[in-house]
Amino acid sequence: MTNVHDNPVKKEVDLGVTVAGIRFPNPIGVGAIGEHWGHAGSLQDYVDLNSDIFMKHVKAGAGYIIMAGAHITPATERIIAERTSLVETPMRRRSDKIGHRMLKMEGKDPYGLEGFYFVPSPFYLDKNFARFAKDRFSYMMEALHKKKPKEVPIVINLGGFADVAETWVDGAKWFEELGADMIEVNLGCPLPSGVDGTLQGYQNKKYSPLCQGLLMGDNPETVYNITKAVADAVSIPVGVKLTPETGFPRIIDVTRAAYSAGAQFVQLFNAAVGMAPPDIYNGGKPKWLYMDGSPFCMASGSFLRIPCYKSVAAVKRYVPDLDIAAAGGLVEPEHFIEAMMLGASLVQPCTGIIEQGNSLIRKGINFMKKFVVEQGYDSLDQIVGLGQKHIKYNQDIDMMAGKTRIYIDHDKCVKCLRCVDNICQALSFEEGKVQVDLERCVGCGGCVLACRHGALEVGLREGVAEPQF
Repeated sequence: MTNVHDNPVKKEVDLGVTVAGIRFPNPIGVGAIGEHWGHAGSLQDYVDLNSDIFMKHVKAGAGYIIMAGAHITPATERIIAERTSLVETPMRRRSDKIGHRMLKMEGKDPYGLEGFYFVPSPFYLDKNFARFAKDRFSYMMEALHKKKPKEVPIVINLGGFADVAETWVDGAKWFEELGADMIEVNLGCPLPSGVDGTLQGYQNKKYSPLCQGLLMGDNPETVYNITKAVADAVSIPVGVKLTPETGFPRIIDVTRAAYSAGAQFVQLFNAAVGMAPPDIYNGGKPKWLYMDGSPFCMASGSFLRIPCYKSVAAVKRYVPDLDIAAAGGLVEPEHFIEAMMLGASLVQPCTGIIEQGNSLIRKGINFMKKFVVEQGYDSLDQIVGLGQKHIKYNQDIDMMAGKTRIYIDHDKCVKCLRCVDNICQALSFEEGKVQVDLERCVGCGGCVLACRHGALEVGLREGVAEPQF
C-alpha cells in the first residue's frame, strides 16, 4: 500500500458525505463537549469565547459543528414535577460556580497516555441548566450562524430530563427554530452515574428530574419513546447518541429501537463510566486534585476505540439502513478511515482534540485527501462500510491452521527473554539464543506482542504458497 503521508495532493478532492439527507463538507467534527471549560464572565464573553472555539474547529477543517444544549418551557417544568419521583434534585453541594475537574490517565511504556477522567459541577445535570442557559444558547446559535460558512451544518447534542419526553421535544423544537440542521438526542452521557439516586432510578425505572443519559439509553423501550417523540415533533433529521456501556449484542436491540422510532442515524458513542484509581501511597485517598472524594465519573481515551469499532461494525451489519457517526478513541487520522470502512459516515474525535488540539483535524483532512487520491477512490462514500464484506462468522474463516510459524531475526534480538519468560510453549533459550520448536508453534503471534525490538514475526511455513485473499 502507498504511504499516504508522503507527497502533497496535487488535485482538488471532494471529501463531502451525505448523512440523513444532509450534505457535510467532510466527515470530521469535534465530539460534543457539554461546556467549554473555564469562566467566561458576562453572557457576551461566553458567546464570544465559545463561538470562537467552534470556529477554530471549522477553520482547521471541521465539516460541521456539534453544540450541546437543552431547553424546557414552564409548562414542561410542571409536567416534570407531576411525573418524576423527586421534585427537588438532591444536589447537596450545589454551586453556581463551574467546578469541573480532569485527571490524566497515564500508563508506563509501552502503553503511554491512555486518556482522562472528568467530573462536572452537579449544577450542570438538572433542569436549572436548561433554565439558566436559555439566553446563551440562543445567542450562541445567532453567533455561529453569523460566523460559520453556510455549508457547515450545526448539529445539536440535545439534553433532556428523566424520561419526560416533553423535555426533549421542547429542546428539539426550540433549536430547530434557531436554525439547527440536525438533532442528536444524547442518551449516552456517563455523568449521571456519579449522582446519588440515579442508579436506583435506573433499576426501578423511576427517574429523578436529572439528565439521566446512559441510564436511559441502555433501555430499548425508553430509547424508542424519547426518539419517537422528538422525531415526530421536528422536520430536521434526528439521531441518538448512545453509550459504550451498552455492549454487544444489546447495542443492536437499542439501535433497532431507535431506528423503528424514526432515528436516521446513531452516534457511537459517548464516553464511558470510569473510576479514577486510588493513591496507593496515601491510604487509598483520591488522586483528584482539590477533591475530597472520588465519584463514578466520565472516562475517555484511546481505549474506547475497541468498543467503538465493535459497535460500528455490529450496527452497520444488523441495522444497515441507519447512518452512523463514530466516536471513541479516534486519535489518529488512520482511525477515521478505519471507522468509516467498518460503516461510519461521520467521525467525531474528542479526546484526540483535547490532547492534540485542532492539529488533529488538519492532519485528518490532509490524510483523507491523500488517501482518496493515492488509493484510487473517487469519493469517501466509496469507503463507507467497505470492510463489511470481509466480516465473517468465525467458523467460515480460513486461518491457514498449521501453515504459519514464528520467524526470529537474531540480529534484532537483544536476548531480553520477554518472549521466553511468558505463556508460549514453543519458545526457549538454548545455545545462547531464542529458539522456536516448530512442532509446538502454531504461529499465533502471541510472542510478537512481547517483543519490543521487532525480532519476531508471523510468516508462512516453508513450502506454503501465499494465499490469494
